[in-house]
Amino acid sequence: MDWMVMAIGAIFLIGFVVGIYKGAVKIAVSLAATVFTLIVVVIATPFVADKIAELTPADEMIKSQVVKAMAGAATSAVTGDSEGDNSGMTAENVRKVLKAAGITEEMLKQHGVTIDDIVNGKITSEDLKKYGISSSVLDGLNQKDSSSVEEAIKNADIPKDLQNKAIEMAKLPQVFKTMLNDNNNDSVYKDLGVKTFAEYVGEFLAQLIIHMVAFLCTFLLVTILVRAVVFALDIVANLPVLGFFNRLGGGVVGLLIALIIIWFLFIIVTLMYVTSVGREMYQTIQSNAILKIIYDYNPLLKLAMNFR
Repeated sequence: MDWMVMAIGAIFLIGFVVGIYKGAVKIAVSLAATVFTLIVVVIATPFVADKIAELTPADEMIKSQVVKAMAGAATSAVTGDSEGDNSGMTAENVRKVLKAAGITEEMLKQHGVTIDDIVNGKITSEDLKKYGISSSVLDGLNQKDSSSVEEAIKNADIPKDLQNKAIEMAKLPQVFKTMLNDNNNDSVYKDLGVKTFAEYVGEFLAQLIIHMVAFLCTFLLVTILVRAVVFALDIVANLPVLGFFNRLGGGVVGLLIALIIIWFLFIIVTLMYVTSVGREMYQTIQSNAILKIIYDYNPLLKLAMNFR
């Protein structure tokens, strides 16, 4: 995606040229308006996010999609299949589940249980629980109906190691994965009102994504309103133009405004990760040293994701 790198460069160039043309004094008004906009957005976003969750089905839609994604990721983590295509309740898959749960075949033999007993269904769910194995996860391996797998994953007491693997294998931006891992604890579960891993991921990502969407929508709306007021009052037209240093300063301020625009666009790219185009754009950012630095040190993204 060389066009993306060129587009980012073009935004910086346009910002610099416009800054030089207007001068620091005039373009500083635009920067001040942007800073004021961000302050209003930070204050208003939580209220907008609450209204989006209350008045739209976005919350439940996101949770449903997340459970589907995590069902595939968890099953892939168990079977070791990065494509999410496993062969069901096989001896090999069961061994991987047991390994993830910290259970060895020798430990099972002490209780007179073998891998074949589990595969053939000769022991009950209660028997499995005695050995600290989540029967729901094993049941999920044997379900052909995706909704049954999702329900199994949703209610399963998934081992911590498997949770970490499922997060890493999920098709999510790395910044989302980091947040999920960092907040995967009892305290956050209590704050979110959830009990299982799948419920945690669904609730956490639903709140996170809704907050980011609310941030973007509020930013756009407030920007339009503030710019309209500045234009209506004709503030910029009445400001003086002072010469070379004013022009040079304008170029610097123009670059800063261009950087803010790029940060804003990178938030959109993060939300678009669920699409093939979004993933390709995200990978382009991560593979380019300069773009990666701009992405990693994006204060707007951190503000948009600060929902707790």
